[in-house]
Amino acid sequence: MSTFDIITDSTSDLSLEPREKYGIDYCKMEFSSEDKTYKASLDWDEISSKEFYDSMRKGKRYKTVQVPLITFAEKFKEHLEKGNDILYIACSSGLSGSIKFALNIAQELRSSYPDRKIVCIDSLISGLGQGSMAIKAAQMRDEGKTLEETSKWIEDNKLFFNQYGTVENLEYLKAAGRVTASSAFFGNLFSVKPILISDLEGHNLAVKKVKGRKSSFDELASMTAKYIVDPLEQTIYIGHADDEAAANAVSDKIKELIPGASTSLYVIGPIVGASVGPGTIIVFYYGKHKKEQLNGN
Repeated sequence: MSTFDIITDSTSDLSLEPREKYGIDYCKMEFSSEDKTYKASLDWDEISSKEFYDSMRKGKRYKTVQVPLITFAEKFKEHLEKGNDILYIACSSGLSGSIKFALNIAQELRSSYPDRKIVCIDSLISGLGQGSMAIKAAQMRDEGKTLEETSKWIEDNKLFFNQYGTVENLEYLKAAGRVTASSAFFGNLFSVKPILISDLEGHNLAVKKVKGRKSSFDELASMTAKYIVDPLEQTIYIGHADDEAAANAVSDKIKELIPGASTSLYVIGPIVGASVGPGTIIVFYYGKHKKEQLNGN
């Protein structure tokens, strides 16, 4: 009886501990400055997170590249050769073309591995929203669920994996093409901070503006408390782009609004970080359907 392996990519922001705990692998994307190209390691192998974000503060910009075709081919073959099926959970198609590459490679490999299955899911989110889907899939697999049962649950429930975020400077998202053009005015008002969500198509959408950075943290916590489902039965992930104090402030506010809540802080990885910029804070949780967020804001 075959089992299945779970693979994601560099935008999942899964650190080594959960990857090892749940047996999750990932395909590396790439990012580059004018003078160097890096593999987008979630363990910061080639550049530290501090160096990365400090360089951005000094004006350096990084370009990002989706998972290369050859990387998908090598990674998928590695798992197929073990006799295992594959569930690949991809970064949102609204932010990356990696899902298209994965589907193409999966189709090519099926003739060489006719007894194996490869399922590719467009997560319609990134960061620990995407990473949380991989963790949930691993838990279902370890409970004895099949690839079909697991992939169907993820597909049916992916729009309940939510995010709220705020950035210090919207220019990074605008330059990277990672926020809707109609939202650009949010970054042009002095001291106004945008509140962003992931919409139904997996794009970043600015839905509110608040005055001041502290107020943006309070809003993230307030929206989390409003839209989260079964808050004491899950971990609320708070990502930060080299601003742990800000992440702790958001965590404290969430715990004030949701007594007993469990939060976990992490540093936003290089692919997401290159697009959102230093100082960004993002909250991920399992909550109400994204339609309610869109209608409620």
